Amino acid sequence: MTKTDTNRLEISFSKLALDPMNVRKTYTQAGITELAESIASIGVLQNLVVRDGEKKGHYLVTAGGRRFRALEHLIANKRVPASVKVTCVLSDEKDATEISLAENIMREGMTPADEFRAFKQMADEGKTVSEIATRFGASELVVTKRLKLARVSPVLFELFETGDMDLSQLQAFTVTDDHEAQERVWNSLPTYYRNGRDIRKALTDGKIPASDKRIKFLGGLDAVREAGCTVVCDLFNTDGGYAEDAALIDKMVADKIDARTLEVASEGWKWCRYQAELDYMEMQKFGRVYATPRDLTDEEQKQLEALEDAVETTRDTYEETGEENDRIAYEAAEATLEDFHTAWQPEYSDEQKAQAGAILTLGYNGELRIERGLIDPQDVKAAAKACSDTAPEEKTTSDHSKALVADLTARKTAALRLELAKNPDLALAVSVHSMAIKTLYEHRAAWTHGAVEISLDSACLETHIKDAGECGDLDAIERVRESWKSVLPADPADLWDWCTGVSQAELLRLQAFLVAQTINAVSPGDGFNGAGVDHGNRIGAALGLDMADHFQPTAEAYFSRIKLNAIHASVVEVRGAEVAAPILKMKKKEAAAYAADKVADSRWVPDVMKFVSDDAETESDPSETEIEAAA
Repeated sequence: MTKTDTNRLEISFSKLALDPMNVRKTYTQAGITELAESIASIGVLQNLVVRDGEKKGHYLVTAGGRRFRALEHLIANKRVPASVKVTCVLSDEKDATEISLAENIMREGMTPADEFRAFKQMADEGKTVSEIATRFGASELVVTKRLKLARVSPVLFELFETGDMDLSQLQAFTVTDDHEAQERVWNSLPTYYRNGRDIRKALTDGKIPASDKRIKFLGGLDAVREAGCTVVCDLFNTDGGYAEDAALIDKMVADKIDARTLEVASEGWKWCRYQAELDYMEMQKFGRVYATPRDLTDEEQKQLEALEDAVETTRDTYEETGEENDRIAYEAAEATLEDFHTAWQPEYSDEQKAQAGAILTLGYNGELRIERGLIDPQDVKAAAKACSDTAPEEKTTSDHSKALVADLTARKTAALRLELAKNPDLALAVSVHSMAIKTLYEHRAAWTHGAVEISLDSACLETHIKDAGECGDLDAIERVRESWKSVLPADPADLWDWCTGVSQAELLRLQAFLVAQTINAVSPGDGFNGAGVDHGNRIGAALGLDMADHFQPTAEAYFSRIKLNAIHASVVEVRGAEVAAPILKMKKKEAAAYAADKVADSRWVPDVMKFVSDDAETESDPSETEIEAAA
C-alpha cells in the first residue's frame, strides 16, 4: 500500500475484497467483460472507494464493485498480475451504504448520441473497427453500427441528439451515406410519415430488397455483389440490404432462367417458356398429362415401407412426449422419406412430351419452380373442338331404357350411401379424396375422377385484404398447399389409391387443411353472412385463436381506414385518455401514424377481429361497432 494524500491510497488488488455493505448485488457478465477490456486498454479511470477490513492492511470495496469484478476478470485471464495496485479513496464504515447508494443512483450514463459521436471520433483518429471493438469489449458489428449512426447527416444527428428524432428514424437514414438525400427525404416527408419504414422506403426507391424473390433466386446479396451489382447494406433491417441496379438484376435472372429453360426444353417438350407470375387461377387454364411412376424394385419397396414406418413411429413418439430430441428425430425421418420420393421421380413418355410443355417460374422464396406436362390452353380448345366434330353418334342398343338405368343406379347409390355410413374409416378416405381432387388438382380432374358431390366453396380472401401480397397468413396457406401437392400423386387417377393406402392420421391432417380452406367468416359490413361470422367466431374460440399473433394494426392496414374519433377511442382503450388526447387535434393521416406507434407491441386488435365464444357476455355486436367507425 502506498499513501498518496490524506484519504487516497495505492492498494494491491490482492488486499481488496467486495464490501457486504455495497448495495449493488447483481452484475451482467457481458458488462463486466466490456469494462474489463476498457480497463485493459486505458486503465481504471475512477477511483475505488474502500473502508478498513477486519484484517489489518486489507480493505473492503464500498463503491466500485463493477471495476473490482472487471479487474478480477483480467487477473483470472492472466492479463494483469494479482499484485496490481489500484488507486482507492478511504471512507468510514458509517458512510459505506450511503456512498455505495449514491454512486449507483446518482450516476448518469452517456446519452446514445454522445456514445455514437465518441466512437466516430476514435475512428476519425485512425483507430480501426477491430481496435475499437477490442478496447471496449464489444463486437465489431456493434462498433460498425454505432459508427454508421454517427455518420448520418450532422443536421439530422442534431435532431436525434435534441430528442426531435428517435433511434428507429436515425437507423433508417443509414441505408445511404448521401447527406443531401437524407436531409431531402426528412424535409419532404409529412410529419406523420417520418417513421423508420417510410424513411427507408423513400431512400431506397428503385432498389431491390434482399427479400425479393429475384435476389433469393440469384443466391442473395453476396452473390449479386460478386457479379458486379452495387449493394447497399442495411445494418438495422432483417432483410440485410438492397441491390441498386434493377436492370442488371433482371438481366442476371433472365440469363439464369434462359440456361435452365434450355435444359428443360432439351427433355423433348413441345414448348417451354418462363412466366414471371403463375398463380392457381392461371394454372386452371392449362390441360395436363401425367407422368407415370416406375415400379419400385422389391428392395426399394422395403426401403420405402421402412422409411414410412420410421416417420409414423417418430411422429407418435413426439406427439406423446413433446421432447425436443423426439421432434428432431421426427423431422429427420420426414426429411429422409422426402429425399427418397425426390429421387424416385415419375417419367413422361415421348408421346406425352410431344403434346405438352413446361413452364418455369419463381416461387415465393426464390426457388425455381418447373411445371411439366402442361397442355397449352389453345391446344385444349382445339382438341375439344376436334373431339366434338368427329365424335360418332351414341348408339342406343342397350337392353335398358334410360328410365331403368336411372332407377337401377339410384338404388345402387342408395346402397352405397347406406353401407358407407357404417364404415367411418372408408368414409374419411372418400371425403378426403373428393375434397383434394377439387382443391389441389386442375378443375377438370373432378369431372373424370370423382363420384362424390361434396361441394367445396372457398371465398377469395385476397379481394378483401388490402396489400394481400404482404399478408403472412395467406403466404403460409399457399406454402402448405404446395407442400401437399408435392406429397399427393401427380395424376388424379391415382389419388383414390393414395387415399386408401395411407394412415388415418395422414388423412385427418389433409382433411384439416381442406376443410379449413372452406371457412368463410368474411363480413362485407352490411349484415350479409352473419351466420358465417358467428360460426367463425365459435370456431376461433374453440381453437383459442388470438389474432394478436397474426395481425398488427398499422396506420396503412387499419387506422387510416377508420374515423378520427374511432382512432382516438382505440388509443384511449390501450394507453388511456392522456396519451390519446393529442389525436383530436391532428389531421387523420398524422393521427393514424400516431395511433399505430402507441399501440405497437400492446397486442391490441379491433373488436371485430376477436373470437368470442357462446358464453361470453358482450354489450354490443363488435362488427357493428367497427362498421359505424369505418371511414
